[in-house]
Amino acid sequence: MTWWRSSRKRDAEEAAIEPVAEVDSEIGGTAERAHARGSQPSAVPSPRTDGLEAAGVETETDEFEHTAEQLVYGPDEEQISEVERWHLIKQDLEEIDPDFITDLEQIAAEARDESAPLDSDRIVSALKNLDIRYLIDENGGIVALWERHIVQVRAEGPDSDILVLRARAYQTVPREWAERGYAAMNEWNRTRRFLKAYLGEPTESGAMPVFGEIQVPVRPGITTALLEELIDCGTAISGTFVEWLEGELL
Repeated sequence: MTWWRSSRKRDAEEAAIEPVAEVDSEIGGTAERAHARGSQPSAVPSPRTDGLEAAGVETETDEFEHTAEQLVYGPDEEQISEVERWHLIKQDLEEIDPDFITDLEQIAAEARDESAPLDSDRIVSALKNLDIRYLIDENGGIVALWERHIVQVRAEGPDSDILVLRARAYQTVPREWAERGYAAMNEWNRTRRFLKAYLGEPTESGAMPVFGEIQVPVRPGITTALLEELIDCGTAISGTFVEWLEGELL
């Protein structure tokens, strides 16, 4: 379990969560974080194969993967190590351009993930890289949907230099449970990192919405790696927060 993940109060009472791959659990990998976020609704279609399957096109995935593996690795008797393969490739490249490898190494050495201003395009790109499905509303708002909550990801402030992740649970708190709700929000804020929890103003029905929020000032700019880490962390903690609510309040 990664350092930013909050402990779950009901761990000892509920069934154990299936462990992810060891390397993921050590570095907070994508499998563990995706599990913490929860399941996104099937109403948002997958962009990869849903269209083909709906049209009745057979993808023949197994056959394709088998063919691709043969193309990559060749017959068993011809397999070579990756180190040997790379040396052969380098030899071929150097015959074409003697400076190719030197130039490539220089480009790699100079490459940096430099900070840049925050904007909606960068947020969308980060969500895509994290494999988080999202919708853009009529006002340009970016919203990711899950089974029990939504997370809005925005660049706010006069200069759009504040990264905001604002989660809202679908479940609300009845007005008569207001005192209990405030106590639960206070308990979360006292014992957890990052996500600030609070009850919103009562709706027309009198129920109180539940929010979880992260705000980070990024006036000097933000690197792509840090932007993705914050969104990844924030969406995972939002999922944990909503699950915690079900045991504490809702």
